[in-house]
Amino acid sequence: MKKYRDGLFRDYFSDKRRLLSLCNALTGEDSADPNELVVNTLDGVFFDELKNDLSCIYRGKFLVIIEHQSTINENMPLRIFLYAAELFKQHVESFKGQIYLGGRVILPTPEFFVFYNGDRKEFEQREMRLSDSFLDNRNFLEVVVKVYNINEGMNGDLISKSEPLNNYCTFVNCVKQNLKMGLSLEYAIAETFKFCQENNIMAEYLDGRRKELVSMLGLEYDPEEARKAFINYGIQQGIGIGREQGIEIGKEEKTIDFVSKMLQENISIETISKISKF
Repeated sequence: MKKYRDGLFRDYFSDKRRLLSLCNALTGEDSADPNELVVNTLDGVFFDELKNDLSCIYRGKFLVIIEHQSTINENMPLRIFLYAAELFKQHVESFKGQIYLGGRVILPTPEFFVFYNGDRKEFEQREMRLSDSFLDNRNFLEVVVKVYNINEGMNGDLISKSEPLNNYCTFVNCVKQNLKMGLSLEYAIAETFKFCQENNIMAEYLDGRRKELVSMLGLEYDPEEARKAFINYGIQQGIGIGREQGIEIGKEEKTIDFVSKMLQENISIETISKISKF
């Protein structure tokens, strides 16, 4: 996937008022003061190819919030663990040598959230655990990630607690529906803009941003990039053609399209490999 500027999620919630509303909804807090948030989102560490992560300290908690558009990645707890380790490393640097002395260093309580808006609708909420990746899964070390499906009709109670989140979900789901109807991305966004303007949704944020959002969402929904990502994933799993044999991306387009659709249906890589002979 390409490296590019912030995605829509991170860009929209980079406004501390919107981020505060989101944090209140997730934690049950009720602050009205954005200054209670200390944003500490990392650059160049996590999701270099998809910068849709947010991190902040809020009322004694480390909150890491991520939007994930594609299929659920079972390595998400591991990736968040590595991300959190970097956050804590930066946090304790302010204590200098105290970490090596006898006094306990008090740390913010970490909480991890993922918003999913891919095509799967069979779950509304789920938890992912780092211990599931251990050979011995006794939780000597644990990371728990709360995953919320924010597709239309999902997690209404949570979404209704934050107007910015509600507006964001409305915008993204409207674009997705327009794309499914066969509209081009640019026209799908234009129609979504029109709908949002008529219904006073994200009005302040959207004003004058149409071309910018076409660029943002174009990279997020680029089907060619998705096909390349599948090929790379196949190589990693040992079922693709190795580099020594060469990879001709773009060849056998029908097979790749077929495989991509099967992935969206959550069919295993092994089964896809047997069926498609890819």
